[in-house]
This record gives sequence, structure tokens and C-alpha cells, in this order.
Amino acid sequence: MITLKDKPTLLIADDQPDNLRAIIEILQKSSLQFEFINVPNGKVLVDIAIKKQPDLIITDWEMPEMNGLEAISELKQHPDTQDIPIIICTGIMITPNDLKVALEAGAADYIKKPIEPIELLARVQSMLTLSASYRKIKEQKEELETLNILKNRILSVVSHDTRSPLNSLKGTLFLLENDALTQEEMKDTVGKIIIQSEQVNNFLDNLLHWAKNQFEQPKPNVSSFNIQEVLLPTIELLKPIAFAKKITILHNNIQDLTIKADKEMLKTVIRNLISNAIKFCSTNDSIEIKTLTNNNQVTVFCNDTGIGISQENLEKIFEEGQLSTKGTNNELGTGLGLLLCKSFVEANGGNIGVTSQENKGSSFWFTIPLPKN
Repeated sequence: MITLKDKPTLLIADDQPDNLRAIIEILQKSSLQFEFINVPNGKVLVDIAIKKQPDLIITDWEMPEMNGLEAISELKQHPDTQDIPIIICTGIMITPNDLKVALEAGAADYIKKPIEPIELLARVQSMLTLSASYRKIKEQKEELETLNILKNRILSVVSHDTRSPLNSLKGTLFLLENDALTQEEMKDTVGKIIIQSEQVNNFLDNLLHWAKNQFEQPKPNVSSFNIQEVLLPTIELLKPIAFAKKITILHNNIQDLTIKADKEMLKTVIRNLISNAIKFCSTNDSIEIKTLTNNNQVTVFCNDTGIGISQENLEKIFEEGQLSTKGTNNELGTGLGLLLCKSFVEANGGNIGVTSQENKGSSFWFTIPLPKN
């Protein structure tokens, strides 16, 4: 269903003030509320349309400096205005051939002067519906383009990066079979395989969640539980991965408190945040998980002393289509994890954010509302 804006913007061009007033007076009697922008000729019309991008343009044909037809031609060649519906008005150019010329130039509709109020209102309503349709199609196109970029990146990871742990395992088994590894080499190789295998497992889990979210909005299965029941087991699960990179995970400041949320969604969120922190930390770095309560909500922090994030990437880190870079040990990444974190946190009524400084570390945080007494 197409929904019109609450207050659509109409850009009206006419060199005669009386004609401008007449159009506005008719439209003000409509049930719709409009924001009007008036201009005296086609040249100003083009400049303002590009800057303001109105929902609908109504222009006179005969104007000084640049007439309505010339203005339409320019607007239809500009990427920011080519989809804006334009109604052209005239009291002189009224033959069937004139109508043909106007439509071929890019006008969406045509009104003869003197303007009939009922006709004007009907045509404006029709063109605003068309404008809303164009807007919706454009949004869907942009969303599909973003998803297509992400899809291609995911396919690249699936076809290339996920093979690495399997190849490592295959190579290790071959060396074992031929007694070609010392105990120390074996220990080092197994540690690397553990890290890579967990990365692939996390990726596949995120991929399944993300694919499901493309078909339906996440609906939380809310229950009451102690926040430690989610945070502590997840930390313990990921400690071997951190240990293999000689990274310490601290968790001495996790409060003992009850929250209401979807337990599995929160597990996914904290698992992704800790996995990301491990991914971008190096030997002897540390990660701290802690909680704070204020303003009827709990904030969970995942702080690390890793390589940090550039300001450019920080501004778009939770956006769809933003691709993750590889970690300090070339761990794979798709950007799906943070997308899921944002989706799951917001589904539970919270917010998520991050602060970071390159070469000093990052602090990811998310909030969950506390139950009302």
C-alpha cells in the first residue's frame, strides 16, 4: 500500500503572481496539508528542485529566461530530479500536438488554463500517489543493491575463506599420518585450527540468522533471567579462542541482576561482540565485559585494547552492506555479526553503539530495559 507524506512539498513555477495565488488557494482547500515553494521562472525552478527535491512540481509553460518545457527537459536529465512528477499548465499551448510535446519532454500530466479546482485537486492527488510510488521503488532498489553487495561478499567468503580451516585440518591430518609434526608444532597447529573452526561456526550461525531476518522481522521470545546466565557461559565458550591468541578476557564487573529479553538473541549479540574483539586483538591484549545500570536499563560493555576502528568505518559500522575486514590473524569477516547485533538489540527495546580509537582499542555497548517493578 502506498502511503502519502503527511505534508508533501509542492514546487510551483509561474511568472504571474496571480496564477501562483490561485493554485495555492485551490490546494489549500484540499484535505491534504502542503508545503509550498514558489518560483518565478524555469531557471530558478531547476535550481530549487535540485536542492529541495519536492514531491511534485507544477509549472507554467510560458515563462521568461527559461520556459516550463525547457525546465522539464533539464530536470529529467538530472539523477536527483528525474523521478519527480511534473504537471505543466498552459492557457496558450492547448492543441493535441502541444500535449504530445509536453509529455515527450517528461511532463507526467497537463492542465489547461483557466484551471478548474476539481481537476487540479484530482491531478495533484494522482501525481502525489505516483511520487510516493517512485520513492518506494527507489528505496527498494537501494535496499536490493545493498543486499546484493552483501550477498556477493558472503558468497566470496563461503567459497574461499571457509575453506581455510578445512584445508588446515586436511594438511594437519596428512602430517600426523606421516609423523611429521613435533609435539610443539602439533600444539601450535591445533590452536590455529580451533580459532579458524570457531570463526567458521560463528559465520555460519550468523548467516542463518541473517537469512531468516531477510524474510521476517525478528520477534523476541521474552523471558526473565539473570544476565549472568547469558554473559558468563558465553565468555567461557570463547575463552579457548582468546587463549590461543594469548588474549585475556576479564569479567569481574558483571552485576547480578534480572532482565527480561530474548535469551538466545542476547547470546548471539554478546558472542559476536566478544568474537569481534578477539578477532581485532593481538597477543597480550585484553577484553573486558562489564555491566552498568542506570535510568531503568542495563548497559553491557565489551571493551578491548585491540587495533581500533578508523573514524570513516566507525560512522557506518552498523550499516547494511558494510563489510568487515580480516582480523589480526587473518580471521574471516562479513559484517553480518554487527548487523545481527543491531537487529537483535533493537528488537529487545535497546540501543547499540561503539566508541573507538585506532591503535588503542574499541568499546562496544548495548542497552536492555530493566523490568518494571
